[in-house]
Amino acid sequence: MNDAPFHVAVGDGLALVTVVGSGTGNALGGSFWEELYAFMEDARRRDDIRAIALTGADGTFSVGMDLRWYVVRLRRAQRSGDLSFMDADVRLLQQTVSAVANCPKPVVALIEGECTGAALELAGACDIRYATGTARFALPEAELGVVADLGGLQRLPQLINQGHLRELAFTGRTIDAARALHIGLVNDLYPDAAALRRAARELTEDLRRHPAHVMEGIKRTLDLIHQEDTRRSLDYCARWNTVHTGPDGLGQTMAARLRRPDAVDDENQLHSTTTP
Repeated sequence: MNDAPFHVAVGDGLALVTVVGSGTGNALGGSFWEELYAFMEDARRRDDIRAIALTGADGTFSVGMDLRWYVVRLRRAQRSGDLSFMDADVRLLQQTVSAVANCPKPVVALIEGECTGAALELAGACDIRYATGTARFALPEAELGVVADLGGLQRLPQLINQGHLRELAFTGRTIDAARALHIGLVNDLYPDAAALRRAARELTEDLRRHPAHVMEGIKRTLDLIHQEDTRRSLDYCARWNTVHTGPDGLGQTMAARLRRPDAVDDENQLHSTTTP
């Protein structure tokens, strides 16, 4: 049985990364974070990869962080008395999302179904976002008593205006694909998954007409404008959640969420309820 957190297919310059995560709804837990970081670091050096497309398996981009996996990590930290765990762990996850943003190759997110929380922050780190009409987006970390801390609040302002972002972050509401297109969260909508993949291949063909160093130069120039502010804000957010929530508070909130009678429905609203 293949339990890899994502599958990679490389052809004609495009690396198609299909996320399966650690549980239902392609929840982001387990080895996903370390392995995606390693892949992005490897991809930046590969001449056969000119562009990367991130997508999810079975009609869902991702329901976000795997809560059961993360609760187990928090409980281990509590038992060990490691007060620095939450801060250090968040920075490791931030590192992976930043590796997507900082990759010198253009990265496109192909989004079907749910794209929630950490998944939206991951999509926000991509250069381009294509979606189907089934896509829906939410940033519901406030419901867990934390500030979204993987880069959404830092990178999404480069895509959508402050009013739309603040509404998403303050309320945790879900928006549909039509509104996401209207506010600029996604570049374009496509009828189905096959059309998304065709769009990614066509994009890659366009990119291959230009030298790779030009693509890298464009990315680095655009990122340089706000890179230092992003770094400082990520650092501030990690420290804020550690001080104001901490592993005890977050672990209790996540566990309570998983015990709710409607927890099964919540995996389509917030995060995963899979076993660790």
